[in-house]
Amino acid sequence: MAADPGEILGDLARSWTLILVVGIVTLVAGICTVAWPGRTVVVVAVLIGIQLVVSWILRLVAAFTVEEEGSRIWDVLVGLASVVVGILCLKDVFQTIEALTLIVGIVWVVQGIAEFFAGVAGATRHRALTILMGIMGTVAGVVVLTYPIDSVLALAWILGVWLAVRGVMLVAAAFALRRPAAVAV
Repeated sequence: MAADPGEILGDLARSWTLILVVGIVTLVAGICTVAWPGRTVVVVAVLIGIQLVVSWILRLVAAFTVEEEGSRIWDVLVGLASVVVGILCLKDVFQTIEALTLIVGIVWVVQGIAEFFAGVAGATRHRALTILMGIMGTVAGVVVLTYPIDSVLALAWILGVWLAVRGVMLVAAAFALRRPAAVAV
């Protein structure tokens, strides 16, 4: 009898060796990001371009293999848009970085304003905290929009530090899982 897929996934998630490998990879990614934040940003922009081109291929395959009415045209249109944007991303990586930075800045400003007004209106349990988060989000968005290049490098560096810390925590968790549990007497 085949094992339950949920059981298999649960065992895999509790595997100390898998957690150790993920921790080491995360730690290395964090160190590389801190060491080379500019290169990391470029690599991410290239990966986004590649992902868009690959997604175009998948959309095109779906357009001619899935038998849903009306979805073929949608898949072709979305696929064509993906490939155009993907090629533009790969053609000018710095334009991609600039566009992503602007999107992040705008989203943070909009989210910040929404959180601020939700707090002011009393629509949350923690009004003061929501208002503070709204102000901080708006300020962060304005900073990103005002200083996009410096912001991208700072965000890459912060991401690198977080990945390194998370990697160390995962390695520690893996070794903690490896040790047998103490037997209660």
